[in-house]
Amino acid sequence: MIRLLFALSLGLMLFAAAGNADTLKDGVPNLSVIGEAYEDVAPDVAILRFGVVTERPLAADAAAENARAVEAILSELKKFGVPDAEVQTQGVTLAPVTVEERDPKTGKPKTSQKFFRARNDLSVRVTQIEKAGEIAGRLIDKGVNSFEGIDFEIAHPKQRLDALRREAVKDAERQAKIYAEAAGLRLSRVIEIRPLEEIDARPRAYAAKAAGAPGAAEIPLRPGLQRLSARVNMVWGLSR
Repeated sequence: MIRLLFALSLGLMLFAAAGNADTLKDGVPNLSVIGEAYEDVAPDVAILRFGVVTERPLAADAAAENARAVEAILSELKKFGVPDAEVQTQGVTLAPVTVEERDPKTGKPKTSQKFFRARNDLSVRVTQIEKAGEIAGRLIDKGVNSFEGIDFEIAHPKQRLDALRREAVKDAERQAKIYAEAAGLRLSRVIEIRPLEEIDARPRAYAAKAAGAPGAAEIPLRPGLQRLSARVNMVWGLSR
């Protein structure tokens, strides 16, 4: 009962605060401005997504061979200093597959072949982004035969976003002063501050060619730049 009363009380307070802001906006001349700030940042984490697919006539053979290939890949990742915690299994499957062959003259089924397909999908988080291309090449050399792609991320964006939020507020105030002065008015109290959805991940050209390991495929990577941004809607009262 106490929790329910507290929740109701808190809800009424928030509703009243929103109502007060609307009342202030309706009761005094006001100015609403959207401020924004952004920064283009080079990603520092690469997420490799790949799989090992093995096909054999017997289910046990397919599973065993697939497991051996995955173990070799995990061993290779350890050589690169990738911790076990940065490797995640995305899926493991073992399924029968039937392939029908048709007579080229009649189009009717002639023979069918059945085999078993084992698949193990993994994702690896690489914090040494300059090695991501080399690691990808070595993994292919060790048995990866289904490469799903690479995603790039920013490891710790919160501090940058906090700084951008401050800059967005300053930008809103700067604009508001320009509008107010042009109209012969002054800014008074802040009536409302409403953060808007932050936008990121706008790729920009950024060359980062990874070195290839001897005997392995060389995979050049270009992580690009990701745009972090913050936007805020601020409302000021106006006075003469």
